[in-house]
Amino acid sequence: MPVSKTRFPLIDVWGRPEERGRQIGAAFGERIDRTLSLYRAYFARPDEELLSAAAHFRGVIGAFDPHYAAEIEGIAEGAEVDPLWVYALNARSELLAALSASECTVVQYTGTPFAGQNWDWSEKLEELVVLIRSEDERGRRFLTMTEPGILAKVGLNDAGFCVCLNFLPTPKPTNGLPSHVLLRALLDAGSWAEVEETLERAGTGRSLNLLVAGADGRGINIEYEGDAARRMEAGGTATTHTNHYLTCDAPVDAELLENSTARLDRIRALTAPGSPTDLARLKSVLSDQEHSEHAILAPYRDSEGFLGRKGTVCTIAMDLAERRMHIRRGNDPANPFHQIQVVEKETALSM
Repeated sequence: MPVSKTRFPLIDVWGRPEERGRQIGAAFGERIDRTLSLYRAYFARPDEELLSAAAHFRGVIGAFDPHYAAEIEGIAEGAEVDPLWVYALNARSELLAALSASECTVVQYTGTPFAGQNWDWSEKLEELVVLIRSEDERGRRFLTMTEPGILAKVGLNDAGFCVCLNFLPTPKPTNGLPSHVLLRALLDAGSWAEVEETLERAGTGRSLNLLVAGADGRGINIEYEGDAARRMEAGGTATTHTNHYLTCDAPVDAELLENSTARLDRIRALTAPGSPTDLARLKSVLSDQEHSEHAILAPYRDSEGFLGRKGTVCTIAMDLAERRMHIRRGNDPANPFHQIQVVEKETALSM
């Protein structure tokens, strides 16, 4: 499959969960293999230990909703890999929860249908990222940017809801429903009541900041810290978040805290009362590179540890009223945003 320098590959899948999974696995098998190789190195644990953890998460996911377990099993079948490795991929945030690494800058303009984020991670993932537009047997649809083999990450659905996230490190146990499976479940929600029901059933046991936003301008922002979940009030003009806890004094590596705090201070300045709150402004603030060391749109730089060069893999700005994702690959502000609507449908993989 050729790799575009400005676009991520997009596939449309439909049918029952296992059918959609098989379509994803067959289309992205080679990318799933490469992603697994990266994360097996990142996890830095014996295979036996990882597979034991994956078996635990298989049980957690199946108990939460067997449809998501069926989709993961379908992905594994389509990609011809052991399902336990695909469960491990979907629990990658929980398996890396103690890692100190900046990963995202999130913005939702309060009372508007505009929300989005930068996803900062290893440069190696940029050429592996995929877009999946999915329709289930009920006709519900969603679109997500994700890593190959993982059910969902940042995305929006045809009911006008979106999900964004920030990785948050914690030494506490993270054995609950994996973050990426929760994101996937929220993309199946058709109302705020369904959002709340999903959050209630999911409980705690993970570490991330979760933002759920709706086309009506409402939002829910929750910091998860292992066995704790703390909701935050919406900001006056915008809700913003980076990669350190704002509701508690949880320990964070000094280097991460410096980077995360600098980005948070800058994004708050750019979204201060009186500033524009439209889609163009959202793209602009997510493209900011004023800080030479801690830019919101981060160039790839060498980092300590296993991630190698790290920076902004992609930028996503979502118009929930229009059910449209605007996505830019990489961290060059001159690269174009490509627009993708949830309601469209293609029959083949597109670049």
